[in-house]
Order: sequence, then C-alpha cells, then structure tokens
Amino acid sequence: MDDDSQPWFTKRQFGYGYGPSTWQGWLATALFLVIFVGTGKFASFAFSHYHLPYEWVFAAIALLFVWLGLFLWIVYTHREIG
Repeated sequence: MDDDSQPWFTKRQFGYGYGPSTWQGWLATALFLVIFVGTGKFASFAFSHYHLPYEWVFAAIALLFVWLGLFLWIVYTHREIG
C-alpha cells in the first residue's frame, strides 16, 4: 500500500476488529455482502429445486469460505497499522 493513501479499514472505537473508513472499504464490504448472501441464496435455491447431490453442498460451503477468506485478506492488506 502507498504511504500517502488512506487505509480502507480503521480500528473500531468500541469492540474488536476493523471497520470501513473510505469509500473503497465500504464498496469492498458491500460487494462481499452481496456476493456472500447471493451465493448462499443461489445454493439454497439450486439445492431445493434441482435436488443436487450432497457433494455440491460441500462445494457451496467451500465457496463461501473462499469469499470470506478473500474479504479478510482485503481487510488485512488495507487496514490501519498501529
């Protein structure tokens, strides 16, 4: 990250973790929520209407973990240090 750019995520005043502080952080958070919830809704619809095998359930859960890991990596690389 450049020295002159603002961190996308800063420490919370209360509690643990980081919260979005710039428009990039808010956009990343919104995209994560849309993709994460959309994947869950699509998987739920597909499994209930098309009776997919259970292996696909594990694949959908793995995909949700991939989205979560990607978002956490974005927060980690664009957070306030110190």
